[in-house]
Amino acid sequence: MPPVNQQRRDALADAAIAIVASEGSHGLSHRSVDETAAVPRGTTSNYFRSRDALLEATVKRIVHLHFEWIGELRAKREGELDRTALMEILAQVLDESVTVHKDRYRAMMELLLEGTRRPELHATLVETFTSGVQLVHEAHKADGVEPTDVQIHLLRVIYVGTLFSFIVLPETLQTLGPAETTMTLMNTVLGR
Repeated sequence: MPPVNQQRRDALADAAIAIVASEGSHGLSHRSVDETAAVPRGTTSNYFRSRDALLEATVKRIVHLHFEWIGELRAKREGELDRTALMEILAQVLDESVTVHKDRYRAMMELLLEGTRRPELHATLVETFTSGVQLVHEAHKADGVEPTDVQIHLLRVIYVGTLFSFIVLPETLQTLGPAETTMTLMNTVLGR
């Protein structure tokens, strides 16, 4: 049974995120995490017995950080989360995802590709994106709009594609900032 020291597990997963962001998933190993986290050799393998367990922990850490961040942004808002508030939150998330937290989202893009080759990792990623849909649905319902499942899923697909473009081909979106991009996406898919 792996050790339960959550603070250490998080630090190791953070080191794994940094590695995947800079070297891709092929650069991720127990030894590279030990070195990046500056812990004794063998520490990472004590916490994550296999490479698959390490990859899954990395995804779960990114997801945890993402939803913790969204929760903080949402908590700063007074009143109900409506469509306008959601657009402002998503614009801030898009902006900071490609600036402040760029490594985290670069790592997520790498892991999304890795998930196409690893069914267990893919299942974790699907679960993550499914829970993100709920936030969009709640915000629109509060604003008196009942988006269809197709609209919400299409918005998510386009949003992730936009995030991908800002991370890997930022020059293609030079004229659009994150806020304008977010509003354009939501208005195009959901109307108004």
